[in-house]
Amino acid sequence: MLKILVVDDEPEITQLLKNFFLRKNYDVLTANNGSTAVELVKTERPHLVFLDIRMPQMNGLTALRHIRALDKSVKVIMVTALEDEKMVQEAAELGAVDYVRKPFNLDYLERDVIEKVNAKLFVDLRSELEEKSKLIDQLANQVEQISDLNEKLKRNFYQTIVSLATALEARDRYTHGHSDRVDLYSKVIAEELRDSKQWEIDDLFLDALHVESRLHDIGKIAIPDMILNKPGVLTEDEYAQIKNHPVQSAKILTPLEDLKKNIEVIRHHHERVDGRGYPDGLKHDEIPARARIIAIADAFDAMTSDRPYRKAMSIAEATDQLEKGKGAQFDAEVVDAFKNAIAQGKIPN
Repeated sequence: MLKILVVDDEPEITQLLKNFFLRKNYDVLTANNGSTAVELVKTERPHLVFLDIRMPQMNGLTALRHIRALDKSVKVIMVTALEDEKMVQEAAELGAVDYVRKPFNLDYLERDVIEKVNAKLFVDLRSELEEKSKLIDQLANQVEQISDLNEKLKRNFYQTIVSLATALEARDRYTHGHSDRVDLYSKVIAEELRDSKQWEIDDLFLDALHVESRLHDIGKIAIPDMILNKPGVLTEDEYAQIKNHPVQSAKILTPLEDLKKNIEVIRHHHERVDGRGYPDGLKHDEIPARARIIAIADAFDAMTSDRPYRKAMSIAEATDQLEKGKGAQFDAEVVDAFKNAIAQGKIPN
């Protein structure tokens, strides 16, 4: 989920922006001065900061200098009520990616400003991921001498991948929040399987499922946008690239030894119980249990979300499709558990 920090000394402005971004499913932090904003950047690492220029204690330009010194990947948009081109130019030279003037046009913020920032954030995070991948490879031959540094780098690598997955979805209004919803649906399904189907599911199972749900589509960074967002029918070659994304996901996550078991689940979340899935054509119990759960959560969210090539289905229509796929595409017990959860109101409309 994209994390946004709103900084303004006028409470009504911070509340207005906070409420707007919360309705759009963003994670929102607020601050009423530059000093607090800098501390929040240190501890929370937001992806995007809306920063007022005119504030007491520490003005926006000073706060911007501190933020850029702390983390150059954080995107900062300056907010001003004044027609001060010199101040705007200074902010741009300090690293602000854009600016907006009060009063706000909220639709403009989401449609133009946020989408542009998401695209820039995605590019930067992908570059950061590539750089850290190279560093991990270079360190592999010196693990014994620098094990502590290697572990820190791997933790940072994982954080970068999670941010990259968020940015991958956030740059496209059709997929924004997809992994968060797959995470939610997967957890609901797993708990229902535990309670009504007596599956052996403990906290470790649920923790692993959370990681896998969030990262299941990370391999799509290797697929061109023109294919991901194509409104028409895919060619055979384009579909082959789409089908390769689980393999790419596994490849990206391979440096993280602690995720070895998670990688297998992520690789196989598009397998089918009849053996006609991809990438390895696994059948029935050959497919990891968590992969069978994610397959249904993923398919349900895809069907109930707008996409470039079609409108979203209703919950009833999507549930009918899951029912039709029982025993062929989907694990029958998992489908039944999900339908039970929907009937009990555990899935938000």
